[in-house]
Amino acid sequence: MGQPMRLFLHAVRRGWRGRYAVELDRRFADRASFLDFLAEHPRLQDRHFLDALTARIRRYGAREPLTGAKIRAGMLSAPPNLRDGLMYGGLTSRARAVMAAIESLLVEAGTKEPVIYAPEAVTSLALRLRGRFSRFIGSEYTENPNTAASLYPIPIMDLQALNLPDATFDIVTTNEVLEHVPSLDGALREIHRILKPGGYHIGTVPFLYTQDDSIVRARLEANQVIHLMPPEYHDNPVDHELGALVFEIPGWNVLARARAIGFREAHIRYMASARYAFVSEDIGGVLLLELRK
Repeated sequence: MGQPMRLFLHAVRRGWRGRYAVELDRRFADRASFLDFLAEHPRLQDRHFLDALTARIRRYGAREPLTGAKIRAGMLSAPPNLRDGLMYGGLTSRARAVMAAIESLLVEAGTKEPVIYAPEAVTSLALRLRGRFSRFIGSEYTENPNTAASLYPIPIMDLQALNLPDATFDIVTTNEVLEHVPSLDGALREIHRILKPGGYHIGTVPFLYTQDDSIVRARLEANQVIHLMPPEYHDNPVDHELGALVFEIPGWNVLARARAIGFREAHIRYMASARYAFVSEDIGGVLLLELRK
């Protein structure tokens, strides 16, 4: 594993089951190479093309990665937002991209019984992983003791200080989580610690693909949140009313930071698939943070 994936792009001719086929899987180590890739494939940023592609995906249906479940024609929700839309069975477009990435990593490694951790336990993605892999463990995070009690026996863990042993997991997947931890680097250090040598982190995070520097919106100092910008909250699956505060939205420098922590490989992985129904607005595909210990 770790070699660049091949690119499959058939966006201007009829493909799988008679619709325009887009099957892309590429790894990028820096902003310049990714922007060059987008410039070479302008259709990926053409909203009319993406709308037509999405309509065809919804018309013909798809397959769910990992489970192989059939998504029947017309069952995917109409999306105002492609990355977090195309909902089916509780899974978004980006969640299916994560499942496809996990599937590909396991195939390349020849691993059939992986040990997987995710800092999510009640989401549809976590339920799929728990149903598919007997050695999957998910956790949630809350500071509210009543919420923690209501979640029992789901473990309550802080991604910056996990109650998990060293070098245990083949894969750690974090999805729309890293932007909510006060110390992104602290979370990456813990992920590195619990991964086996050669193990992977794979997952999604809001990503500033046009810039190198992160945007830090808030900091935690002496247990006090310091807002550097107007507070931004995203949905919290265990507390929808409170939401989850955004601390940092990473740019490309997250890769150098991961390598400094000890990851021997760090890439942004770009994936798009009509077959498995995951695409995204603006750039055509879903971006995933992929790190290898």
